[in-house]
Amino acid sequence: MTNDSPGNGQDATLRDFVSGQKLFRRYTLKRTLGRGGMGIVWLARDEELERDVALKFLPELIIHDRAVLSDLKRETRRSLELTHKNIVRIHDFVHDETSGCISMEYVDGDTLSNLRADRPNKIFEPHELKEWVSQLCDALDYAHTHAKIVHRDLKPSNLMVNQRGDMKVTDFGIARSLSDSMSMLTMDRGKSGTLLYMSPQQLDGERGTQLDDVYSLGASVYELLTSKPPFYSGNVDRQIREKIPARMNDRRKELEIEGEPIDETWEEVVRQCLAKDPSRRPQAVGEVAKMLAVPSPKTRRAAGAREKSRRNLTGRLLWIAAALVAIGVGAFFFRDRATQWLARSTSTPSEAAVTPAPPQPAVASAGGVIVDTMPTGAMVTLGGIDAGKSPITFKNVPAGNHRMRITLEGYDTVERAVEVKESEFNDLGVISLARAKAIVDLTTTPAGAQVLQNGVAIGTTPLRRDDVTAGETIFVFVRDGYLPREVKASLIAKQPFKQEVTLAQAAPTYNGSIRVKSDANAPPRALTINLNSDLKSGTMTQGSKLGDFTVKFSGVWEGTELHAVTGDVVAQPVGIRWTPESFTLRFADDGKSANYECVAQGKTYVADLTPTAASAATGPRIASTYKGTIGATHMPLTFNFATDKKSGTMTQSSKSGDVTVKFSGVWEGAMLRAVTNDVVSKPAKVQWQPEAFTLRFDEDGKKGSYECSSEGKMYAAQLSPQ
Repeated sequence: MTNDSPGNGQDATLRDFVSGQKLFRRYTLKRTLGRGGMGIVWLARDEELERDVALKFLPELIIHDRAVLSDLKRETRRSLELTHKNIVRIHDFVHDETSGCISMEYVDGDTLSNLRADRPNKIFEPHELKEWVSQLCDALDYAHTHAKIVHRDLKPSNLMVNQRGDMKVTDFGIARSLSDSMSMLTMDRGKSGTLLYMSPQQLDGERGTQLDDVYSLGASVYELLTSKPPFYSGNVDRQIREKIPARMNDRRKELEIEGEPIDETWEEVVRQCLAKDPSRRPQAVGEVAKMLAVPSPKTRRAAGAREKSRRNLTGRLLWIAAALVAIGVGAFFFRDRATQWLARSTSTPSEAAVTPAPPQPAVASAGGVIVDTMPTGAMVTLGGIDAGKSPITFKNVPAGNHRMRITLEGYDTVERAVEVKESEFNDLGVISLARAKAIVDLTTTPAGAQVLQNGVAIGTTPLRRDDVTAGETIFVFVRDGYLPREVKASLIAKQPFKQEVTLAQAAPTYNGSIRVKSDANAPPRALTINLNSDLKSGTMTQGSKLGDFTVKFSGVWEGTELHAVTGDVVAQPVGIRWTPESFTLRFADDGKSANYECVAQGKTYVADLTPTAASAATGPRIASTYKGTIGATHMPLTFNFATDKKSGTMTQSSKSGDVTVKFSGVWEGAMLRAVTNDVVSKPAKVQWQPEAFTLRFDEDGKKGSYECSSEGKMYAAQLSPQ
């Protein structure tokens, strides 16, 4: 063994451990398995139970803290509740005055992280992950619903696959508590690699819930399919809270990874798992399994229970058969002897030998039928015998053919013939029920909008279909140049649902004031959002005492919400740097109002936005050229407008020469909000800083004014047409 000690140099006592050494009068060390989390992991032999186990040694710092040891013992007792075949079992926690370790199930395999790294393209394909994801969902559902335990550290390196190809989830319970205890003792609040899979809520220190595991599941699948987690470089903390990760197909292209196109269903499920808002994630891992069309947790456990029941039933039938054979043999032997004895006692020499009675025909035995459905809870009727909810076992069913009927609200009825044989149970397996279909008639004004049902495209308006899945659903209508509309509906099987939707256009400009949510004393700041025609990008201007910040942004639509991130800085006050941020815009159906929300530095900033009264106008009648002088410096100022009357060039003159720059802006009634961009010409020694400014004009365009806030100063000029 090397002299490296696990746990940040806290385990000097481990340096003397060697293969063959016996510990705690129970474990014989065999070989090291590597470093695992807080300590070195050894393969050992449990001499009492005669099995191989993995021993994870604890940092010495923990051994000397009685309070932490007490917590670990309590967590060990709790972890014994996790008895799922896809969860690594924790057997015991043993220690003395100098060392301690956790005894756990030994897995003869490798982690998904390492298995992925060993592949030629460093990725898995969705079809290769289906069975493992199904097993993972089964394990997490069991932990969440049965043991009431949240993993809180789900990642590919904690997912192992044994030599039989079975998934094993590690680091549940006591192993995770060990990590928390070490962080507390060392006061190490820095983020490790685990940060890459944390939900925003977990990152902020909120109490862990199963929805954190749903997020981490999505982040793990994202990495397994693309080779990288959703966020892996730069300010990861901030990105987790604010940025929308790239689509997995796009991430593969970005990393120049060749592979099969990732199915849109997997894209959508992972996107939902990674939602910033927990309420927008699948509310249970069972939902994830269902959306990915892999065996759900209840289905897997029902199948396991059925198999166990079948084995038990087979065993009982074999035992009964053996007993009957023994009884029959004994009865035959006894009857034969009794017959001979009676013959000798009652017959005369002249009587013929007694002829035994002909054998009686055996009574036909009954059989049985085992029925399960996905989803469960369906009403199952077998002939006229009985009815019950799936999963169900019918016993004492007469041999022959029987008619079976399965009904469940919202699903198509299943009818089929079932054959029952004597003394046999017919296991029909899991019968997948098909969602009943509804009729929809959807129209929009204007027409030509794409219709998404629960995130899946089903056509464009006007749309009439009679094969739409019934039940609770969400329709989203999307058309270029218009705001998306969301409609929630309850579709009833074979009944028509008709909906007419009017799509609204967004205003080019929205104004409001940013305030800190739940803090009435925080001063508000002016906010202006200018949308480009694609309704996914534009500029954002925030006011401050030192001047205005103007930055570009771009985003993606999630339903009726635009999730955006800021990009290039157009203008900012000297001496202050803009920090990129993400924000969300939510628009009213008619586009006449919007809400802004941004989470930054532990605070939530919100703003109620309204469109500028004449934001769609082209401004007042203005001349092509305006001139004036700036303030006390009397610096000559000239504006030359392009034909669109919202862009052009601005020239400022000085002793060093003229500076001419291009500008573009947006009209808000008689006011033009503009920003400078490309420099046309300037003296070599002059440094030009981009700026934002405002132009105001009379209705007839005969008077104008210029205002610009820069470096904490306000510059103004009166303008006249030339």
